Amino acid sequence: MSKKIGQEITSTQDFEIELTLSGNKLLVKEGDKGFVDSKGNVHYTTGQARGKIQCLTNIELKGYDYENIAKMIFKRIKNEFGLSEYLEDYEISEKDLVNEIEDILSDIL
Repeated sequence: MSKKIGQEITSTQDFEIELTLSGNKLLVKEGDKGFVDSKGNVHYTTGQARGKIQCLTNIELKGYDYENIAKMIFKRIKNEFGLSEYLEDYEISEKDLVNEIEDILSDIL
């Protein structure tokens, strides 16, 4: 299975993951989302497994998903610093800011 670093993935079926330290099992439901990191791990962002990381051994990494990485950066900064009002005051669209972040990432990575 080939994926890009930063790519958002959506579960296509229900399955369980086992937590490494506790051995507890969590249900990942169809439609739950996560993203792929640079080591091939999936970081779940929705559902019961939100905040958990699953190590995948059968994943091949090919490049970067600049757009999704830019969206994640923007979302984090927006929530952390309350940028909504600032963007409105200066008439900057979220899409324009995400595009700028994406351009910077494509220059760097």
